[in-house]
Amino acid sequence: MFKSNNLTASESISLAKEITKIGVQDTPLVSLLMSKGLTEKTNSTVHTWRERSLDQTADISVPEGNESVTFYQSGRAELSNVLEIFQKGVSVSGTANAISVNGQGNIFSSEVADRLIELKVNMEKAVTKGVKNDGSATPFIRKMQGLEGWADPANLITGATIGKITEAEVKATVKKLWDQGLPTGEYFGLVNADMKEQIDALYKDSYSYIAQQNVFGLVVDTIRTNYGNLNLILSRHASADKLTVFDPNYLSLAFLREAQFAPLAAIGDSVRGHVVAEGTLKVASKKAVAVYTLKA
Repeated sequence: MFKSNNLTASESISLAKEITKIGVQDTPLVSLLMSKGLTEKTNSTVHTWRERSLDQTADISVPEGNESVTFYQSGRAELSNVLEIFQKGVSVSGTANAISVNGQGNIFSSEVADRLIELKVNMEKAVTKGVKNDGSATPFIRKMQGLEGWADPANLITGATIGKITEAEVKATVKKLWDQGLPTGEYFGLVNADMKEQIDALYKDSYSYIAQQNVFGLVVDTIRTNYGNLNLILSRHASADKLTVFDPNYLSLAFLREAQFAPLAAIGDSVRGHVVAEGTLKVASKKAVAVYTLKA
């Protein structure tokens, strides 16, 4: 809960716990990762990590007493993503801040809470479909690569029929992760309303969903395939023509600065501050993301 005595004039206040709990339905991907504790610390404006790929040698059988040992090692490609800064300012007149409105309490604290929700929504948009920009050119704003742009080239599928997804294509998208050898078999699919309506129609008459489960306050339809369970998450920020399937165990949010409030110097009769966060999306392996795109 935001209280006026939490917002001092001399120090920054961490809002890491608050941002996890607010705006869940409009920020399903960020909320999912935060609720699962899939966050980490980074120490640079570019977050770099190594992707592990297991050796795929088909036959490693050897004769009894073999003395010619063949050595193998995991492939470790270097991956990176750019940290993006999200910021929202708050300025309230001294008069407005002194007025106590029934049901609202301190107006400055209320404004900070609203700006934090807006910051999280903007973070959701970037994490979902942001386009990478290192910020080296005008206007020098760094942008992260969103989830939709992280799929391994082998995990990309384009629909066969213009503007229409089929049941076989849904299964084929999930199968891409199974083909890559992912062990969990529990996947999530980020989808916009139009695509979700089409998928619902596929199963309307001949199937019923196996189960419904609650994921941090979100009702998620689960479709069971031979290659794993697909939990569909409705997101207004997902591209209308894409179904993005991913294993959340391979994803995390890396922060240089978690969401926080910091006061700003007052100008005249006002109270000022801002909420700010600086972070990026980490995808431990591109093989853990598959994207289906409707044929245009």
